[in-house]
Formats: sequence, C-alpha cells, structure tokens
Amino acid sequence: MSYAVETKKRKFHRVLESLTKPSTPEPSSKPAPATPKERASADLSTKKLRRENETDLESVRKSILKVARPSSRDSTVSSASRPTYVPWDRERFLERLETFRRVDRWSPKPAAINELEWAKRGWICTDVSRVTCIGGCGGSVVVKLPDELDELDGYDSEKVQERKEVRAKLVEEYANLLVTGHGENCPWKNKGSDATIHRLALSNPDAAISGFQTRYTNIVKMGNQLPSQDIIQTPESFDIETIIRILPHGFGDNENTDDAPQTPQPSDSNKDMINRTALALAFFGWDTVSDGAAGLAGCSACFRRLGLWMYKPKENGDVSVYDVLDVCNEHMEYCPWVNGKAQSGTGKPSEKPTELRSGWEILAQALRVKHRRSVRSTASIDSRAVSESPSMDGSVFDETNGEAKKASDREWWAKLRRMRQVLNVKSPKKPAGP
Repeated sequence: MSYAVETKKRKFHRVLESLTKPSTPEPSSKPAPATPKERASADLSTKKLRRENETDLESVRKSILKVARPSSRDSTVSSASRPTYVPWDRERFLERLETFRRVDRWSPKPAAINELEWAKRGWICTDVSRVTCIGGCGGSVVVKLPDELDELDGYDSEKVQERKEVRAKLVEEYANLLVTGHGENCPWKNKGSDATIHRLALSNPDAAISGFQTRYTNIVKMGNQLPSQDIIQTPESFDIETIIRILPHGFGDNENTDDAPQTPQPSDSNKDMINRTALALAFFGWDTVSDGAAGLAGCSACFRRLGLWMYKPKENGDVSVYDVLDVCNEHMEYCPWVNGKAQSGTGKPSEKPTELRSGWEILAQALRVKHRRSVRSTASIDSRAVSESPSMDGSVFDETNGEAKKASDREWWAKLRRMRQVLNVKSPKKPAGP
C-alpha cells in the first residue's frame, strides 16, 4: 500500500512540474492514466488518496491558468496581423488608453502612475486594477493603493501622515513597474511613447475648424436632449459671442437635415441661429459617442463621458442632478483639450504652464487666423473693384464725348511722330575712299 501511495505522489509531482513548463502544455491538461495492474491493486484508501490528489491538482491547475490567462490572451493579440509595438502610433495609443475608461475596472491614480502613463508604456487594463502588456510578454501588474485618510474624518495626524508615506512609497514602486514589469526581451521595456503622442492635430487652422464644425453638427442633432445654455460654464477668457462673430461663413448651414433646399439667409441671421450649448461643447472637444447612446457626449482624447440628462430638469418637475456644466473641468486633467503641457508635447519641466496653450486655445487662434484671412481677402476684392470703377465711368463719359476723344487721340499721335523724328537722326555719310 505504501508503494502505491509513493507512486501516486511521484505522478502528482511530475504533473505539477509539467504544468509550470510552458514548452510542454499538453501533459499539463490531463494526468497520465493508471495502468490496469495498478487499478487492480489499489484499495479503498488508495482511491481516496487519488481523489484528494486530483482535487489538489485541479486547484493548482486553476490557479496557474488564472495567472496565465492575461498572458495567453495577449499572446493571441500579438500573433495577429497588426504589430503590437508601435509607440509612435497615436491611434493605437488611444486604443490602449480607452481600456482604462470603465470605472468598474479602474479608479483614478496619482499623476505618476495614472492611466496615461501606463498606456504610454504599452499597458492595457484587462481586469479590476490589473494592467497587462499589449505585446504579449506576460507582464501583469495589479495597481492598488490604500485609501487616503483625512483628519476631518476623525483620524489623528500621525495616522494620516503614515498613510501618506505608505502611498508615496507605493506610487514610487509602481512607477518603477511601468518599465520593469515588462518581460526581459519586451521592446516596451526599452522605450515607450513620447510626450507628443497625446497631442491634438490642430496646427492646420482649416483642419481644426473642420473638426470643430463636424462636432458641432453632431451635437446639435441631439436637439432637446441638450441642457440649457444658462448652466454652461466656460473659462473666463472664453467669450462665446466673440467666437460666434468670427465663425466662417456657412458654419451652421448643416443644422437643417431636410432634403428640401433651404432658402439662403443673411450671414447675421445664420449666426443668430447658432446653438450656444452645442457650440460650447464642440469648441471644448466634446462630441457624440460612437456607440450612439442617446444623451451622451464624450471626448475622444481622454474618453470622459457626460450624461447630459443629469443637467436637465426631470420630467416630473424635479430639479436636475447638477446645476452647472463646466465644459472645461469635466475633462480629465491630462486631456490636451484643457492641458497645455499635454498639447505642447515637449515635456520640458522648465516650461511655464501659463505659456503653453491648450487645445481649445489653439482652436480659438485658428478661428481668428481664418477670420483675418477672410477680411483681407474681402478688402482686396473691394479695393480692386473700386480701382476699376473709374475706368468704366470714363469709358461711358468718352462715348458721350466722341469728338473730344478723337481730338485727344490726334494730339497723342502727333506727339508720337515728333518723338520718332527726334530719335531717328540720320548719321553723316562716311567719305568715299580714294
């Protein structure tokens, strides 16, 4: 009996060892079956021990598979047609950043280890507080911090200070794991995305204004789902009426979706019809969400979402959940629409934040540039028309005074002939030779 027990133990350890070796996954899926001779010689106690061993083996297998599951899924992604190490690709960076959007999986972290930093280093959020390498190196980190304590909640100052020190130490360790958490040969360990990866493409004024107009057209279609413009709050330096005055011609023409042709209206009339709420939301980077959820506005740079129904009075007459919609502060603090450092992309600590322009400030500058160009072009056309108008009046005047025109022409031709005679002086003839 003891020999049979020892045999089962050796088999159990061999199977357990095979589970830990990635090069031989097949033997780990099922233990080797017992021979008929062994089954015949096993008694009740041996069967009981076998059941206990199999139970332990199953628990070990589940534990190992649970740990390896993120690595297995990422390996499948890495074997796909798209490369996984593209730190220069902004679209792929935004895909990684979007995985941190779900609030049931990820909670806000300090700036040194927030979702932006993990996404720059090739990490995605795969589970509650868990990040996994997109490159399939098997790297996986659980990012958890103890809650902050406040003296106002009844905690003594020593306890609060101790908790702060613990959090600071953990933040430092997690900041190191941004790099060291990758596998030894993982390219994300050597280099991640640089500081310019999050920058908005607003350098071209025409492209910036085109994107602004598209967002406005999408949001204005929400109609009565939009909150009142009275609760919209913008930065002090932003004047919506000034922005409306310098909007390009035909900015709000796409609001009418009817197929019937619309009668042209004066430019001032179109600007009076501009939806101020939709304009403020679109100007600060908000747009309708891609999944078509009604009443939701979202940002494609920080993936923050706004439930606009929370800013509208309820149907039963109750007041709205929130009485102010701050279109600037509702973004994440690292969003380039409101963060000048993120939009500049330089990452230099010597730069003053007040000198860096955020996305909405660059858009305002683009509108001013476009408006100046339009004014100059209009002024040039007007001056050209004014310069041409006297010649037209003169021709009409000359037609009514034909005789005076003929006399002037004759005098001009006479002067021209006299000038030719002066210029065409004949040189003296050379004397003939002897």
